[in-house]
Amino acid sequence: MASAAGQLLDDGRIALDAGDWLSARSLFELALSTEPGPEAAYGLARAVEWAGDFENAIRLYEKAFVMYRRQGQVSLPALIAARELSFLYGAVYANAAAADGWRARALSLLGEAGGCVERGWVHLAECLATDNPARIREHAAAATEIGRRFADPDLEFCARSYEGLSLVLGGHIVEGMRLVDEAAAAATGGEVRDYQAAGEIYCKMLLCSELTLDVRRAQQWMEVADGFGHRTHAVWISAICSTHYAGILTAAGRWSEAEDRLLSAIRDYDGSFRGLRSAAVVRLADLRLRQGRLEESASLFKNNETDSYAVGPLARLWLANGEIDSAANILTRHVAVSGGSVLLASELALLAEVHLAAGRLDAAAALGFKLNVIAAAVGLAQYRALAEYTLGIAAIAAGDAGARTHLEEALANFGEAGLPLEQARCRLALARTMAPTEPELAASEVRTAIRDFQRLGAAYDVDAAAQQLRRLGHGSRITARLGGRLTARESEVLELVTEGHSNIQIAARLFISKRTVEHHVGSILAKLGLSTRAQAQAYAYRTLKNERA
Repeated sequence: MASAAGQLLDDGRIALDAGDWLSARSLFELALSTEPGPEAAYGLARAVEWAGDFENAIRLYEKAFVMYRRQGQVSLPALIAARELSFLYGAVYANAAAADGWRARALSLLGEAGGCVERGWVHLAECLATDNPARIREHAAAATEIGRRFADPDLEFCARSYEGLSLVLGGHIVEGMRLVDEAAAAATGGEVRDYQAAGEIYCKMLLCSELTLDVRRAQQWMEVADGFGHRTHAVWISAICSTHYAGILTAAGRWSEAEDRLLSAIRDYDGSFRGLRSAAVVRLADLRLRQGRLEESASLFKNNETDSYAVGPLARLWLANGEIDSAANILTRHVAVSGGSVLLASELALLAEVHLAAGRLDAAAALGFKLNVIAAAVGLAQYRALAEYTLGIAAIAAGDAGARTHLEEALANFGEAGLPLEQARCRLALARTMAPTEPELAASEVRTAIRDFQRLGAAYDVDAAAQQLRRLGHGSRITARLGGRLTARESEVLELVTEGHSNIQIAARLFISKRTVEHHVGSILAKLGLSTRAQAQAYAYRTLKNERA
């Protein structure tokens, strides 16, 4: 018959498995006070961590580590050192020295251990400590094999997602995404039971989708990731996964939803993994840049310029401000140290734009041909689109009659990839090729681009398109009310937007899907000739409230 403390430990583990962090915490606290031991301290640390109290979690993990070591154990302390303490010191405090020290401690302990499943988790901690795809794959493959040997699906499929990431980082995108998809399916289907392992798998899926601009794949998996985060109420899953998905939503043109997720992620990071906060901030800076809010974007980049995601958006900001040399330098350095990764396609395309702005036509064309080679190797629409667009704008600058063919191909591929801002920008470039011989058709393309920019809320691009339309002799005035009066449902949505509700909250309030809310918000902005939710709120306060007075 189990002792009272033993029963408390069993009940605490059941509560952990059910995602009931508060009950688990109470049970483990009682167990620790009844019969102090490492199992209770370790269980309490996990419950506290998943409830979002990371500083106390670190203290409790250290306590469990010491208690296990006093018992002479090596494998569990190694797991705690590598998987918990090393990660938490880096994520919460951005303390690389402490993170490296705990990881080194884990490796030393494993030197005393034989074969054990904990060795696999230490391999995955090593994956987080490097950005070298070959090293990640080496450690992940070792962890996968250990997971299979010990029949541990949590370890096996978590390691599989890291293997997939390593392949994606190494340019083997199709093969890598196949492994990531498999791991996500295992987590969805219940083979993976550990919340932390499942969370890592979902985040690797979103990260890989963001890295490859694979909007379609991320959208197909997102309901799964949303459901997981909601079910566990786990702060770190919400923040990290939301950060990556917000980058995807931004690329997909779903800017209001991206903004909601990024602001929520920043708040979550402020109360949790402060060391990872810049990832969300620079994505918000990118979104502000796309919205044409250049000063806000520049402000957000301050003190966050070293984040790897910042390179492309920061270069585009400098290009927009006429700082061509600064844009060229940051992109050239980034490309030089990245070992020719195919994941740099967006940066290469932007560098070509920078070269054209500086009059370096041959350099821009060379990048177009390089992108064409990458697109052929990868075989994905988003890469074909970037290659054809770059070749097209380089051909325009060189006076090459083949520009139109390239841009028409790019336009179709941007549409297939689900990248509306890039598609609208491509449409403007295509209009330039039509202008000399088919000015009316060119004007029609520009008007379509303007409507797309307005629907997105891309104010800077609207202005650029308006100038192009004026050059075609069609006046400077853009109709502010493109779509007529708001419908009853749109007025309802606008009122909820004005009250500060997110798209998810509006969907729940009106019993409609998030996608439908997103469609209504886009339609509202387009009809009112506005660019952002903030402008819509100001309009509603000024207009709707007055109408009711």
